Amino acid sequence: MRSSPSIVPAGRLDHNIAECREHADHYKRLSDHYKRLSSASGISKDRATALRNIARTYVGLAGQLDRLASLARNEQTMEVK
Repeated sequence: MRSSPSIVPAGRLDHNIAECREHADHYKRLSDHYKRLSSASGISKDRATALRNIARTYVGLAGQLDRLASLARNEQTMEVK
């Protein structure tokens, strides 16, 4: 069983920020992939809708990871002051 995520110590924030950005980029690529699949010819309307919904979910997750990286960067800046 996987362990639950924990709060990242201040010294690891740089790594956490980079990791969030990396995952966000990955989910954006997945979103683009599912968007392309949803517009393929010969698929049912229901399948296209499901694929678009998956794409929307991935882009939302990518946005949240970008936001988390920005928040971590801002927290890091405030700790330095």
